[in-house]
Amino acid sequence: MNGGSKRSLGIFKKNSELQTVVTITVLFVAAVLLYQVVNSLVTRGFVEYPSFIYPSNLFNILQQNAAVGIMALGMTVIMLTGTIDLSVGMMTSLVAIFIAKAVMDWDVPPGMAIFYALLICVGIEMFMGFIIAWLNVESFIITLGGMIACRGIALLISNSQEVAMRQNLAWFKSNVFDLFNPEGIKVFNLKLNLPYYVILFFILTVITWAILKYTKFGRRVYAIGNNPQAAFLSGINVKLTRLMAFVFNGVCVAVGATMQLVRVNTGIITVGQNMEIDVIAAVVIGGVAMSGGKGSVMGAFIGAILMGTITNAMTIMRIQQEWQFLVKGLIIIAAVAAGAVSEMFRHRSAMRRKRTGVADTAAKA
Repeated sequence: MNGGSKRSLGIFKKNSELQTVVTITVLFVAAVLLYQVVNSLVTRGFVEYPSFIYPSNLFNILQQNAAVGIMALGMTVIMLTGTIDLSVGMMTSLVAIFIAKAVMDWDVPPGMAIFYALLICVGIEMFMGFIIAWLNVESFIITLGGMIACRGIALLISNSQEVAMRQNLAWFKSNVFDLFNPEGIKVFNLKLNLPYYVILFFILTVITWAILKYTKFGRRVYAIGNNPQAAFLSGINVKLTRLMAFVFNGVCVAVGATMQLVRVNTGIITVGQNMEIDVIAAVVIGGVAMSGGKGSVMGAFIGAILMGTITNAMTIMRIQQEWQFLVKGLIIIAAVAAGAVSEMFRHRSAMRRKRTGVADTAAKA
């Protein structure tokens, strides 16, 4: 088994950030289940099956976080190269408004509208990626400007109004289980619902994982994130690789934004508002280093699901949205701090072993 496979299998053991979030998630789930059991016992006099672990709610968590998860895949590739993209939230709003406007007002077929939106996202990402890679400008500043520009374009297209659709993209919300039974599959008298866009999330996760693990592009992404100068001296085209990472991110944003539009069925500026926070949070708590070169797609996938689980748990517990933002922020801080502390102790342990080995060698001599 090679080193990459061992890292994939040992993701929970070697990733302190992810360990922290897993622990917090388990505690939240336990608190939600206890709350629901006690609440049903007090109000009804008997214990009901907790709604949090209903199969329908578990599938609902996947539905709620599929779009964020898809965009987290692209963000993972970008952050592995040592850059970041703050524009994904407003780009999501731009895509949602453009598709809704194109279908409803410009008589563009839904398929072509999605294709045009894909070209727009790739074009914007190529423009920002070119400036960042070739002019060696901080990605934080360029993508912040891209976020503001996307917001302005979206508001101009929609004239600051929402654009409602008529279930034109309803196919993506079709239930996969209906293929096996037209009447649906039920568990505990509840019909299970797994839309096609969730399956698309799983497929894209596997594709991204394979790209990073088995292709030259993936190896170059990790090499650039670890040491751009060494990667350049070894013959890697650092600028082109970073540009291609932004192009890949543009594809993921376009797909994720379309899936978000499928869920809300309305093109409005608030569709992607603050979504970049959720995307970056999912990637960071999944173990992808902000400095680049460290992390995995599967970590980001798990991070997105865990953050969605925590949000769903807080909603069931009727925690106000203001407190939800506070909790999610503290989780991110705790996860990153845990990783930093773990890395510090690991480094000290390695230095101690090295000094011990030198001393033993000197004593034998």
